Amino acid sequence: MKNSFLSVKLAVLLLISIVLLSIPSSAQEEPPVREFNFGIITTESSDNLSTLWEPFLYDMGQMTGMKINAFFAADYSGIIEAMRFGEVEAAWLSNKSGLEALRRSNGEVFAKATYPDGAPGYRSVLLVPTDSPLKKVEDILVCDKSINFGMGDPNSTSGTLMPMAYIFAPNGIVPTECFKNVRNATHEANGLAVANELLDVATNNSTNLKRLARTRPEILDRVRVLWESPLIQTDPIIWRKDLPVEVKQKLLYFFLTYGRRASDDQELQRQREVLGELDFGMFLAANNHHLDPIIRLEIVRDIALAQSNTNLDEAERAEILKGLQAKLALMEEAEDAAIIKPKGITSFEGKGVRGGELKFEWSRIIFTLTVGLISFGFFFWSSATRGAGPVTPLKDRLFDAGVWAIFIAALVWAFVAAEIFKAPLLVTNADRMGEYAEGFLHLDFAEGGLYLAQMSVTIQIALWGTFLAVIAAIPFGLLSARNVAPAPVVFVVRRLMDAFRSINELVVGTMFVVTVGLGPFAGVMALAIHTTGVLAKLFSEAVEAMDAGPVEGVRATGARPIHEVVWGVIPQVAPLWTSYALYRFESNTRSATILGLIGAGGIGQLLFEQIRSFQYGKTAAILLIIIVAVTMVDFLSQVLRKRLM
Repeated sequence: MKNSFLSVKLAVLLLISIVLLSIPSSAQEEPPVREFNFGIITTESSDNLSTLWEPFLYDMGQMTGMKINAFFAADYSGIIEAMRFGEVEAAWLSNKSGLEALRRSNGEVFAKATYPDGAPGYRSVLLVPTDSPLKKVEDILVCDKSINFGMGDPNSTSGTLMPMAYIFAPNGIVPTECFKNVRNATHEANGLAVANELLDVATNNSTNLKRLARTRPEILDRVRVLWESPLIQTDPIIWRKDLPVEVKQKLLYFFLTYGRRASDDQELQRQREVLGELDFGMFLAANNHHLDPIIRLEIVRDIALAQSNTNLDEAERAEILKGLQAKLALMEEAEDAAIIKPKGITSFEGKGVRGGELKFEWSRIIFTLTVGLISFGFFFWSSATRGAGPVTPLKDRLFDAGVWAIFIAALVWAFVAAEIFKAPLLVTNADRMGEYAEGFLHLDFAEGGLYLAQMSVTIQIALWGTFLAVIAAIPFGLLSARNVAPAPVVFVVRRLMDAFRSINELVVGTMFVVTVGLGPFAGVMALAIHTTGVLAKLFSEAVEAMDAGPVEGVRATGARPIHEVVWGVIPQVAPLWTSYALYRFESNTRSATILGLIGAGGIGQLLFEQIRSFQYGKTAAILLIIIVAVTMVDFLSQVLRKRLM
């Protein structure tokens, strides 16, 4: 009877799941105005930028009559790919990332930013700690693997393109081969890393330094500019070409009048203060020719790389240089196209909606509570004893029904926040997924030797991280077992292991980067701490599930507690412990690749650099190497488990 009621409950849960998944997005309240997705590249932390951009985005909604949804991304490629598939319709981008948006995402420049002080642009810089022995840019070109270098996003103009074009390419230097460690990060993260002497040198730009001077002058006092680039033109604002004409008109009107025209002088001053917080002056109309200097700079960089590439013979070099020189000649002959202002632009008085406004959705709350009450009633009714059999206590029925009701209500409440209503898009937009995945079909093993070497480092990080974790997890696991250690000790050790297990490896890795610097050892310690928490829990559960007989037998001989553990506990749980340890080694091999994000060594740094650079063929090659490596580790683990268990 009990099993039949359990089946009924499971059937009801399945039915509710089907109903939830079948609810179309249109079942929600229709938005009163058109929603517009605006992308913003993050040169510093997203929470800071969100606060700074909120008034500007609110005003954009007010003047265009649209609801503006802001998308912040530290990874430039995320904004570019989102624009490619129409999930972002316009964005503020850097010059280099803007050029990629034109090439890949059907983008078009329609405006450009200016600066409050009237400066025509900004500059890329290299930062070093104030007391650094590096005094001139030539000091970093020795290529003796002694320098930890911080590079910007591969699509950043000041963070990557300018240093490559003016420093590294002319000297035939590949940063990953020249420096001890290379880490890609935002300008803010690079500046802080240099100030705290975690990096010896890092890229940045003059705009971010101005912001630091205003917001965190103590950080600026701890860094020094080693090199400054020629002037870079201001950043572009880009929309998708296929936007409706009326939307383009509204956007262009907003950008070209914001901070210029307002209902009164007080409002005009407020708008200019909003722009000042963003380090913007007013906006000017622009077109795709705004990015011509960046194209020229790319060509100059490629010419320098070709001239210094020792792997090319003279015929190949001449052929490449001829093609690049031809491209450069065409660029220099091109004249800027006239900037044409769309006709028929009138003032827009529509009221927009603040994207991040906090509000209570009472209809959703009432619906969720109703579902919860109905679920509670159903499960309470279904748990009643019918016919012969033991009677379930009332308090147990109430508790069980309450748990199930809360669970179902939570699913209903999370349906909108988790955007489960978008599930049909997996089918309707499947072609987008195929289009994106197509880039991974052309494997590029041009740097296969480097990938294999870094994969080897990743496996070694995982090996040592797992080994240290096993050593630490044995005593912690025993002290976490209720049938071995006293209750107060068990409570304290379990809470400590909860902390170890709860904190992500990236966070722990950052702590060790601060302590031991960039490199694989920080990755080893990050994996060791996290894995200790996981294994200690698994080890303790194995101890609590063991047979007490052998332990009692050892105790009957008059042995000490340590002997009970050595001869009564460990022989029983050793095979299971071994299995857990080998499984975590497999898992850590995968986790170690992610640690490359924080400069903790291994193949992860190369993986994310290639993804951000849209080098999907090379990305696929790295992924294939990772898959093969993890498969080999899995096979080795299976062999060892069979031999040891």
